[in-house]
Amino acid sequence: MNNYIELLKEFIRTDFKLRYKNSYLGIIWIVLKPLAMFSIIYLIWSNIMVMNADYKMGLLLGIMIMSFFSEAIMMGMDSLLTKSGIILKIKFPREITIYSAVTIALMDFAFNMIVFVIFSFFTPIHPTGIGLLLFLAAIVCIFVLTMGVSLFLSILYIRLRDIHNLIEVGVQLIFWATPIYYTLAMMPEKLQKIIILNPLTLIVTYARKGLITGDQVRLEDFLQMGIVFLVCCAILLLGTIFFKKKVSKIAEYF
Repeated sequence: MNNYIELLKEFIRTDFKLRYKNSYLGIIWIVLKPLAMFSIIYLIWSNIMVMNADYKMGLLLGIMIMSFFSEAIMMGMDSLLTKSGIILKIKFPREITIYSAVTIALMDFAFNMIVFVIFSFFTPIHPTGIGLLLFLAAIVCIFVLTMGVSLFLSILYIRLRDIHNLIEVGVQLIFWATPIYYTLAMMPEKLQKIIILNPLTLIVTYARKGLITGDQVRLEDFLQMGIVFLVCCAILLLGTIFFKKKVSKIAEYF
């Protein structure tokens, strides 16, 4: 077990370094991508409606969370193929490659949160201790969710390479189907019932509530997050079972 943990750490360390090797801006790219998207949406949306301070920070946080989701899914899906050379030579639990990819995406999100904190000095937010717990619970949920989905997709991508483009489109659709630049209250009631089925809807909603308006957090919010967490764990369990069942045959598709 200790050897596998050390291997996971080495994968994370090596992949993180290689990701920005020979790049002049290096890890600055981590924060530039969500900031660029925030700037575009903010400039467009600010001309359509009056934006208060909470909305601006909620928009920024929502984009950062969805950027984490997008990167974790895409990197997790690619992880087996990018590590094919090692997989063919060394025996180790193959799921470590997915854990490494999703963890790197989480590290990118942590860097983005530094920028969020800097922005909060200019546009004050109202976090509380219990609010921070709700925010962390939301991040744990999305981490578990992306891990489960990535376990599924990494196997499917090995067998069906065309799925990569399909998933890229799907991630974009999920972005617009999640209340990032709009709120549920803006949508018709029938559409709200559909959007709320998306686990990311509650994850983003409660992450914002916990970090930006922490003084409004209630016990019911944690109960809702508990339900979301169970759903995410179920997806992770199914993903793990599917992965372990299919992973032994992936070498013939490399």
